[in-house]
Amino acid sequence: MAFVSAQAAALKSRDLAERVIRERGLATNEAFLDPHPRRRGLGALADALPRLVRPRGLESAPAGSAAHEAGSRTSAAPELIDRYMRYLSVEEIRGTDILEVRFATPDPSLSALLAAAHTQAYLDTNEEARRANDVTAQEFLGRQLEEARQQVERSEAALSRFAAEHPNVAVNEEQKTVAQRIADLSKQLTDAEGTRLSLQSRYRFLGEKPHGDLLAYFLDRPGLQKLHLALLDIREQRAGLEGRLGPRHPQVQELRRQQAEIEAQLRAEVEQEVEAIRTRYDAAKLSEDDLRRKLDEVGAKAVELRDLGARYQLLKNNVDSAHGLHASLLKQRMDTGVNAALVASNVRVIERAEAPLRPSKPNVPLNLTLGVLAALVLAVGAAFSFEYFDQSVKSSQEVEDLLQVPTLATIPNFEQARRAAMRGPYARRLPAPSNGNGTAASNGQGTTDTLDGHGDLVILHEPWSQVAEAFRCLRTAVLFTAHGAPPKVIVVTSAVAAEGKTVGSLNLATALAETGSRVLLLEADLRHPRCHQTLGVNADRGLSSVLDGQEELERVIHALEAPPLFFVPAGSLPRNPADLVSSPRMRQALEYLRSQYDFVIIDTPPVLPVTDAVVLAREADAVVLVVKGHGTPSALVREARDRLLMAGAPLLGVVVNDVDLGWGDLYLYDYYYQPPRPEVSA
Repeated sequence: MAFVSAQAAALKSRDLAERVIRERGLATNEAFLDPHPRRRGLGALADALPRLVRPRGLESAPAGSAAHEAGSRTSAAPELIDRYMRYLSVEEIRGTDILEVRFATPDPSLSALLAAAHTQAYLDTNEEARRANDVTAQEFLGRQLEEARQQVERSEAALSRFAAEHPNVAVNEEQKTVAQRIADLSKQLTDAEGTRLSLQSRYRFLGEKPHGDLLAYFLDRPGLQKLHLALLDIREQRAGLEGRLGPRHPQVQELRRQQAEIEAQLRAEVEQEVEAIRTRYDAAKLSEDDLRRKLDEVGAKAVELRDLGARYQLLKNNVDSAHGLHASLLKQRMDTGVNAALVASNVRVIERAEAPLRPSKPNVPLNLTLGVLAALVLAVGAAFSFEYFDQSVKSSQEVEDLLQVPTLATIPNFEQARRAAMRGPYARRLPAPSNGNGTAASNGQGTTDTLDGHGDLVILHEPWSQVAEAFRCLRTAVLFTAHGAPPKVIVVTSAVAAEGKTVGSLNLATALAETGSRVLLLEADLRHPRCHQTLGVNADRGLSSVLDGQEELERVIHALEAPPLFFVPAGSLPRNPADLVSSPRMRQALEYLRSQYDFVIIDTPPVLPVTDAVVLAREADAVVLVVKGHGTPSALVREARDRLLMAGAPLLGVVVNDVDLGWGDLYLYDYYYQPPRPEVSA
């Protein structure tokens, strides 16, 4: 196919276009300069074409002058060539050696005639190039043949003079034996050098490694492998016993002694393996030196025998090469002369040009079809791209599959739920509410009600709402999900900030208080506390004051009426919150609260930015992880779960917060829970 591609490039060359313009007089042809259908002036162009390539339907010249319009013999202007090249297109027919030449002009007759003229110019150019090549080849072979004849004469004369000076030159049988000996020694030396280099590189590599890293390179040895497995077994036994019995127990000390003995044996075995490699390396080096010395001795002997024979053989080879080159050039010269007379062109016209009956472009149906397909591909691609790059959790089932813990509740977006309750069951088809910048307001983050507490305490201010019922479902799940008695100390946290953990803490505490239980809400977020703002409590004295030893715990507990619970604010922001929540006073405070209240809800900082939540989770009976639906990346949620589990926290489940009304778990509330109708007085 390379030949076809080359011919296609030749057909599209500007030189060929210039030849057609010049030979056919197109620079002064009005039909070419201003083409339109039924343009006069194409008669001379049609008559000048051979009948073989003249377009079908134009065998007789159109009406008009039949005289040949003389064309300019000067170079064509670049703008004329550009116009010509815009009309021209050359395409390869797939799977064949056929090229299709097309011209697209406003005049169908001009298109057919230009295609024919272009094809004829291409055929003429090929024929001229072939003849020029034949002449060049003949001249070149003539010069080469004369040089080859002179080389034959010089080579024969040199061989004759050498034979006259050394009449007894012959290839010595002993020389052949020495040559074979050299070949054998060279092969042996190459093998020995390869063996020595392999051992040397391995010995140096092992010598540069610390002793503790060498064991991995000898584990294929059965003895070392057995000792290594025994050492791993003893280490495993020792680790298990030290955790239960302590490091000073006799059994642990005995295992430590056995471990030391096996480690000493392993070091000794490794040293033996390294020493064995060094011994093999020394032996290989001695063998290589011995072979090299023998090769030098045999080589010196061979030099004495081969000088005369090599010189004679060189001269004889020169004579043979000169005769062979002369014979080859002579044969090529004869073949070239025959081929120049007999070989025909390998390019022929398969089908003549034909004037089209209807325009070829624009193709309106094709353009419309391609536009629709392109739009469809772009739409599907955009949808798949959005789905691929969105790494957040998208359903409760996805959360459960990701974290392997149950979903305790699904909390809808407050603003969407309020508007849905006001607009009826078809509110899910309405646009999502906005917080002023074009995005839906997040729970506890984007509403002005948050400033006075009404936006966050949904159970207290909107008890019949869909959101309030979702928090009651969370209360039920917390009470009955855990095995045995319900958890008393419950930590509410999240992976990162702004996921709704504070809103979850407030409403979970309120929901538990609705059942008549004594509930205390502990604001343990000593970095960015917000519960006291929602509840309207002064936070000058609080948990940080208790942990610093400045206040007693009973004096910072606030009894609230709405909601009916007890509350401990965070207090003034300390410099070292992580140290305070991990202090013994924190554990003592939690033990005291556990004994005085039915439930203790702890609002903590997020898990990933700081360690406070992980420390407090170890002291809790249950941990509730809040995840923002369509917001928190899956990788961050998984990392938060892993940190809690590695710390031994009792992770009870997940609360998916701030989801839109299209979330799969919310359809159950669509029609059943509606705001109560106002009573009408009679």
